[in-house]
Amino acid sequence: GGGGGGAAEAGPAADAKHVDNKADSKRDGRVSDSTGSGSSSHFGKGNIVATDEFLITALRLWDLQGSHVTLVPAAGPGLELQSATTSGYPNPRHFGNQFSATMWIFLQKSPPKKGSALQPRALMHRGYHVGTGDASTQKFGFRRSRQDVAHTTFSIMLGAKDNAVTVHCDAGGQPHMVTSKKQVPLRRWLHLAVVCRGHAIEVFFDGTLDTKSVLPRQITRSTHPILLGRAIPGFHPCGANQRPGASLPPGSEQVYPSVEAVVKDVRWYTHDMSKEQVDEVISASTNNKKRSSLKGFQLTEPDAKSQRSGVHPGHFEAIEALSTGRKVKFSREQQKSGDSKSSPSPSSSSSSSLDPAVWSHWHKWSPKMDAQLLRLFTEIAELDLKRRGVARRGALPSLLNIPARTVEIPDKLLRPYHLLKGMPTQCLRMRFLFIQILNIRIVSVLPMVDFSQALSSWSLAHRLSMLSHLIFLEIKNIAWTHILHQTSTGRGHYVNINTPRALKARERGDRSGRKSVFFQLYLQLHFCKPSVLRTENRPWVVSYQGFGGQDAGGLFRDSVSTICSELQGPWVPLLIPVPNSKDGGVGDNQEKFIPNPSCRSALHISNYAFIGKLMGVAIRGSHMLNLDLPSLVWKPLVGESVTMADIKAVDVISHGLIETLAKAGTEGSQITKENFCDFVPNGFVMSGYDGKEVELKDCGASVVVTWENREEYVCLLKSARLNEVRAQAQAIRKGLGTIVPIQLLPLFTWQELEMMVCGKREIDIDYLKANTRYRAPVKETDPHVLMLWEVLQEFSHEERRLFLRFVWGQSRLPYNPADFKQKFEILSSRDNSNKALPVSHTCFFSVELPRYTEKKAMREKILYAITNCQSIDTDHAAQNVDWDDES
Repeated sequence: GGGGGGAAEAGPAADAKHVDNKADSKRDGRVSDSTGSGSSSHFGKGNIVATDEFLITALRLWDLQGSHVTLVPAAGPGLELQSATTSGYPNPRHFGNQFSATMWIFLQKSPPKKGSALQPRALMHRGYHVGTGDASTQKFGFRRSRQDVAHTTFSIMLGAKDNAVTVHCDAGGQPHMVTSKKQVPLRRWLHLAVVCRGHAIEVFFDGTLDTKSVLPRQITRSTHPILLGRAIPGFHPCGANQRPGASLPPGSEQVYPSVEAVVKDVRWYTHDMSKEQVDEVISASTNNKKRSSLKGFQLTEPDAKSQRSGVHPGHFEAIEALSTGRKVKFSREQQKSGDSKSSPSPSSSSSSSLDPAVWSHWHKWSPKMDAQLLRLFTEIAELDLKRRGVARRGALPSLLNIPARTVEIPDKLLRPYHLLKGMPTQCLRMRFLFIQILNIRIVSVLPMVDFSQALSSWSLAHRLSMLSHLIFLEIKNIAWTHILHQTSTGRGHYVNINTPRALKARERGDRSGRKSVFFQLYLQLHFCKPSVLRTENRPWVVSYQGFGGQDAGGLFRDSVSTICSELQGPWVPLLIPVPNSKDGGVGDNQEKFIPNPSCRSALHISNYAFIGKLMGVAIRGSHMLNLDLPSLVWKPLVGESVTMADIKAVDVISHGLIETLAKAGTEGSQITKENFCDFVPNGFVMSGYDGKEVELKDCGASVVVTWENREEYVCLLKSARLNEVRAQAQAIRKGLGTIVPIQLLPLFTWQELEMMVCGKREIDIDYLKANTRYRAPVKETDPHVLMLWEVLQEFSHEERRLFLRFVWGQSRLPYNPADFKQKFEILSSRDNSNKALPVSHTCFFSVELPRYTEKKAMREKILYAITNCQSIDTDHAAQNVDWDDES
């Protein structure tokens, strides 16, 4: 991991250059390559391989002193701000939306008490301006144009009538304003700190928390310039009458004057700060008590060593030793000396990044542990959203916005992740920080990668695919959604479905599937141009013969649900239950289905390709398929190899036999030459997933398995199991590739692809509730609405799926909230007695819910409706349809 472009670095540029050059010249036993970049530090087998420059970035972000830029130095007279003063600074490039701004401020004038000039006074803001700005703004990179456009995502201002601090921010497109309880004193030095934790703003006066406000959404990430003093022309503070980013007509720009004050030691931190860290900054910069004197108040300038974020050449040797499991001793002389040849002490303040608790466990990390780490932090992000009452309402939980240095990891969430047990919290945080930096660098590279080369081991696409388990889903979606939008060409297709014909075939016991809804759709859709189905809307419009319903979305979703039910039933032979579900059930994944190995004809292979097209349709339009398929199917679709672990997941008995025979003759094995015949069949054959006998080689049934040829038998048996459904999986992949850009699929893990196609298997009621609307006169706080959520929480997962199909026509929710084309709506009902039944409108994802007064009555009526009212047509009964039609 780690590359050149898009470095998420912080700290003064001079210091960064000093550290990099010093590290390159003093590094013992390592030389730079021909390109001039530093050589790599390896952290154990299967771990992230990080360049020294990548490591420096991580250590700077981890360390308090190195993770900030100084806008105004502590020494000297400071920066005097007048009403027309504007001073601009580049924004340190960093990821996430946690940051902190600290400064010492000496306010010289209060706002005027009367007059027409009453307006807020600007102190600091982050944003850009394109417009009719004057020369003072142009020198900071703001261009002229005919129309003023000012976009500000964060600003600190003082009030128009008082000296209270007002913080304005853009919270996911929604303006938000925070006002301090106390006021900035006049003609007295005050330390002001504004901390943004992504979802909350905190204001500190002299290290004491004054006010805290929780934001409705995460604050918008930005790398816009930072300005001190007068606001840029066209600027409207977030929360005023103008939205951030709004356009203004020429000549209408409003310029907010600067506060009249002197500021010193102005810092911009690339992470959020705790109260203790704010106190540390205050105590480290001053012991001076002359707060009322403008010139007599002097601050201590931090020494050069502390500004280098503790990154010394000795760190590389110490970290590499610790990360490979070796012990490192630190003498007192090493702790005190700043010699670059000695490894600094992990206990010293400048070497907080050398905590042995972090690096001594580094060699233990594996890809499986990284996968569990990302799932853990995803749960933490989702839990944070639930606590703030915005549980996945508008977007996926962002892993880039998690403050890796300070995030709390609850023990309750950590328990299910057995591979992470025993790892120190600091180690988990540092590892996650590394993965965050890796992702922010991948963002800048991703648009330039040719993923058609993903199967070539020399390509960058292949290397990124090997890191798919480390790349955040929100990063992958940037390229994925863009390409899906660019390749959307279809307008849909009209299909006619004869459901009585399918039902009649079931009554006759027809298991060929030729009369099924799946096969009817296959005949009408599979042979049309694939571009017709490449649409973000409904790919086909359904007309049910003999029924009066008109398809506004509900009939289409019902046809998708019917297809999934048929594929996982006995009436279509393409999918069969996994072997683990047979004979009473054994092992895991007993509810899963796999392709039928017997279905190898040209027609069946074509059917599997159509299943792939259905998966592509599900991805493009978020039409979730209620399919339970194991990793044995999903892995080939993303270019991953099937392993014996995947075989064990569906056929634990076969896996056990292979493992037992492979160990035959070794110490501790129960199989010997004498009893070998008791464990193997009579010939080179095996029982397939469908129960049929399969020869492992030509005339294998007539070849006896002996002690001498056992290794050949095990090798052939293992190969046959790994490739038993390969032809069917390749056909599915081929069909999938006609609807979505299959070249990008190696960027995803098989679990992520399953989530995109099928959504979450379990219905999360809190998630459904967060994506629900209430049409007047129904309100969210109505007793019968609160009662509904309680009843749904008590439902089993199967009952929840039945409820979802009753109100929507499909059985799974999309994982990404942005994929909700319609929000669930609760409407009023004409009959509000306890005997009334709910009425659903699947086309519009809504339900008419009677105002039940008893919870028991509501539960009974809803259960009756979802289990007995499967028909989606209440206009009239089926008519004008030939039930005996065999064509």
